[in-house]
Amino acid sequence: MIIPIRCWSCGKPIAHLWEEFKEKVENGQDRKKVLDDLDVERYCCRAMFLGQVDLIDTTAHFKKV
Repeated sequence: MIIPIRCWSCGKPIAHLWEEFKEKVENGQDRKKVLDDLDVERYCCRAMFLGQVDLIDTTAHFKKV
């Protein structure tokens, strides 16, 4: 739902890159090129970005019981 602050595998801080990544991908840039430009080199960190599904807006509709 929300990008983790650090990569689960290697511990590198990645959350500060999420907004820029999301913005560039929505503008039509290639995901691989965006990750290369952001210096995200490790495959574990790249998987964190590529596997992220933004569901916070969907879950906000439900009430907490």
